[in-house]
Amino acid sequence: LTSVIIPDSVTSIGSSAFDGCTSLTSVTIPDSVTSIGDLAFDGCTSLTSVTIGNSVTSIGEYAFYDCTSLTSVTIPNSVMSIGRSAFDGCHSLTSVTIPDSVTSIGSDAFYDCDSLTSVTFEGTVAQWNAISKGSYWNLCTPFTNVVCSDGTVRV
Repeated sequence: LTSVIIPDSVTSIGSSAFDGCTSLTSVTIPDSVTSIGDLAFDGCTSLTSVTIGNSVTSIGEYAFYDCTSLTSVTIPNSVMSIGRSAFDGCHSLTSVTIPDSVTSIGSDAFYDCDSLTSVTFEGTVAQWNAISKGSYWNLCTPFTNVVCSDGTVRV
């Protein structure tokens, strides 16, 4: 299995749905999907590209854990929560764009993303500061600032 196009009839990606699919390189999640379950793409070490549909409201715990080839993620503005360790161990991840719809980022969400140098938040500094962030959400990452629409926040 190297690529997946999920049909529009699917409304959620279940827990561990593609766990350990080490040859999977790309996935497109359609607008019909509202949630990505825990461990959904855990260990998909060849995954480089993910397109997340505009109806996803939550990214589960460990959803993209250890996706070591994932280089960038744009999270759609429908997402309200990023689960614990959602992108933990994504060593090739260099940039992330977080929409202003996000109200919580779980513990260790971007832990050990040791190539992550660019984090953009599409809302204001005040909105960024209001987000509930779990402990160590950005531990072992090289970025030191989050760029918001009206300024920069040091993290």
